[in-house]
Amino acid sequence: MNSICRSLLVTLVVFTTFQLSAQEPDIKTIAKRFAELWHYNPQEKVYVHTDKPYYNAGETMWFNAYVLNAATHKPDSKSRFVVLELVDETDSIVTRIKIRKDSTAFPGYLKINPEIRPGNYTLRAYTHWMKNTDDFLFNKKIEIGNNIDTRINCIDEFVKLPDGRWQLKLQFKDTYGKPIVEKEFSFFQSWITGSKKRVVASTQKDGRIVLNLAADPQNVDKKHIEIRLREPGIKFTHRLVVPAENQDFAVHFFPESGTFLDDEVQNVAFKAVGADGLSVDVEGKLFNQNDEELLDFNSSHKGMGKFFLKTNPGESYYAIVKTGDKTSKKLSLPATMAKGVSLQLAHNRNRIYYKLLNKSPLPADSLNLLVHVRGVVYLLLPLTEQEGFIPENLFPAGIVTFTVMDRSLNTWCERLFFSRNFQMPTVEATVPKTKYGKREAVEMTFRITDQKLLPFKGNLSLSVTDSDLITPDTLGTNILNSLLLTSDLKGYIEDPGLYFADNSARTREITDLLMMTQGWRRFNTANLLKAKYPVNKFYLEMGQTVSGKVLNAFNKPIADRDVIMYSTYKNRISGAKTDSAGYFVIDGIEYPDSTEMVLKARSKSKIVDVVLIADKDTFPAIKIPMPVIRKKTAFPEDYFLVSKEKYYTDGGMMVVNLDELTVSAQAKPVNPQDALYASTADNMLGPEKIEEWAGLPVLDIIGMVPGVQYDGQNVSIRGAGGNPLFVIDGVETDRIDDVMYLNPSDIESIYVFKGVSATIFGSRGGNGAIAISLKKGARYDNLPASSMARIKPLGFQKPDTFYMPAYEVDSVRMLPKADLRTTIYWNPQLIPDINGVVKVSFFTADRRSTYRAELEGIGKNGEIVRFSTAIKRED
Repeated sequence: MNSICRSLLVTLVVFTTFQLSAQEPDIKTIAKRFAELWHYNPQEKVYVHTDKPYYNAGETMWFNAYVLNAATHKPDSKSRFVVLELVDETDSIVTRIKIRKDSTAFPGYLKINPEIRPGNYTLRAYTHWMKNTDDFLFNKKIEIGNNIDTRINCIDEFVKLPDGRWQLKLQFKDTYGKPIVEKEFSFFQSWITGSKKRVVASTQKDGRIVLNLAADPQNVDKKHIEIRLREPGIKFTHRLVVPAENQDFAVHFFPESGTFLDDEVQNVAFKAVGADGLSVDVEGKLFNQNDEELLDFNSSHKGMGKFFLKTNPGESYYAIVKTGDKTSKKLSLPATMAKGVSLQLAHNRNRIYYKLLNKSPLPADSLNLLVHVRGVVYLLLPLTEQEGFIPENLFPAGIVTFTVMDRSLNTWCERLFFSRNFQMPTVEATVPKTKYGKREAVEMTFRITDQKLLPFKGNLSLSVTDSDLITPDTLGTNILNSLLLTSDLKGYIEDPGLYFADNSARTREITDLLMMTQGWRRFNTANLLKAKYPVNKFYLEMGQTVSGKVLNAFNKPIADRDVIMYSTYKNRISGAKTDSAGYFVIDGIEYPDSTEMVLKARSKSKIVDVVLIADKDTFPAIKIPMPVIRKKTAFPEDYFLVSKEKYYTDGGMMVVNLDELTVSAQAKPVNPQDALYASTADNMLGPEKIEEWAGLPVLDIIGMVPGVQYDGQNVSIRGAGGNPLFVIDGVETDRIDDVMYLNPSDIESIYVFKGVSATIFGSRGGNGAIAISLKKGARYDNLPASSMARIKPLGFQKPDTFYMPAYEVDSVRMLPKADLRTTIYWNPQLIPDINGVVKVSFFTADRRSTYRAELEGIGKNGEIVRFSTAIKRED
């Protein structure tokens, strides 16, 4: 086993009181199979630290992305790029950017459109490699408001009608809270086609409109209705997600460890979810097949709960479940099994109690308990005793998987447990003063030590915000609950911060309910025990590439074909050859966002051209839509006022829509090859020069170019022994007759390549090359230019720096312009010194407030840092 594989065998713990016999599975063999997963398929996690939990339109979201090994949480993953997306409530991508790793981190920013619709958004982030496991992409709820243009404010309410449809009640008010009357609004219903898609209604004297929405026969998920007002000076657009017409709910029952046995007392957990994807509180009664009532139950947290049931042979069970509005339904429990194995877990005084229920044909002493955390094996325990205790501190914090397996490595059952053995570094923050004045310098020091009191080594990011305006989202996503909980479970987890509030018995109870009911998880233990590993489709993106394929006229791949790429970034030219499948990859390149590229495949035939097909960027679908949360965040009252004032103070503009007007002009034709030719040709004849010589034949015009000779029969460049290569609108030919009869009035540009520049055409450019671009509408009838493609792939974001006023200069400090920062300081690239110390300095803003400093980060060994403290700002 190589050193990488050995390093993945982080901890192998076996109780010394148990001796494994020769017949028992070998823990080293099992651990090696898990380690091979990480060697050949090293899964990644992404966590994104943002400077604030919510934003206003026109602001900039500052962030830092951490890319980690999903098992160890070490920042040693190979991916060098992270894609970050802002997703709206209809699961549509609003913004997509790509971040390139610098020396230590993935810092970036997202400028929020001043015209963005207010609502709940999702921040989604992933690497190219993570698309192989796209159930585990990073997701974080971000609420965005908009009070930049308050000329029209919309208050909405959905009311359920007796026939099952929705009624939409709206009231429109102006900046001063007065009703907007007699204005005609258009409503577009996404699930309707034809003439009924658009509905027009006018506001009444109180500014109200009541609209009965059309029914949706297909009950399409996440329908939305778009509201528009268009009149001189105002363009108003508002989008609302329509509640699901189906107000049904689902309840799933989960026997502990997944096995429901006959004639046993077992724990049965359940989870109730509404049609909107959010939890529903329920109560119910349990019955057997004889309609005999057995027990009552009710949810205790987020639609989850559990009950104990003594099963009897031959019995089946069902439940009558009701929601808060007394909607009820009859639901069957899973059928019991006469044979099988079940595992029960409980926590007691820092120990994990386990009990085995064995109704398999195997004796208990032939079964083993395998325990792993994030795919790293920690324990293999022979189940010679059917119950016992395991110290919780054997396992790091996070999801612990308990698997019962036999000697043939068959999996019988599995149970998740959450270890609260948090081993986090200690952070001490100091500032020289207890309170600070306006525009005063703050010198802040963080001293960080690990559990062994050694200096912390790793990467950190720090946000300092105005606490009066920015309220932390204590229930939302942070680095702790993201890395230890939600990143290893499929599906949406409501309020993940609740499971990290404290270490009380209540918090442990609700976390265990989540473990019993969130049945989706990252690792398939049964497959790993059998050395069955997933097959990856996507590669580790350590550098940027451009790829595609080249086909002939019969749609068959062409091997060993030269492909040339011209990039507008640094005017770079690169190339590659196609493989046996006609596929090519141009690597070793880099390109920022908005870079345009031209790809050209060289044709070896005088007549038959080739077809070049460039690969398009692919992005993962939104497999698990985020629920629509109608309860909005209670933004502090002054936040919108301050952020709006800052937007205009910093030069932000209100968009005022003018009346439509039509401007007619003839578009200048742009040929894909022109970008390539113009940057590499030795000489160019543009439209003006060609028009000057319009009375001459084309070849005589070409002969006017220095270094080009035309003797009436042949063309040569710098005295070459043969005709150059001619390229007419991308079609290659060395037949001089193909050029001779072109009409000069049809020609847009002529490019001459005399020496090294002609290498972009390969060996066929040995005598030089002349490229001719025709005007739009002009035809060259031999062949279309299918061998060329113009692309604009997603490039990396160009870096920017968080702005902080330079108040150390007196003239700047005395400026009358108000300092209205809500994020006082942001630094995504903090690295402690050899003593584990980080020092930062920043200036206070103008508002009197308490500042909140939030520090998050990752140590070189996967330690998680999360810390916050307060700084007093007074006049």
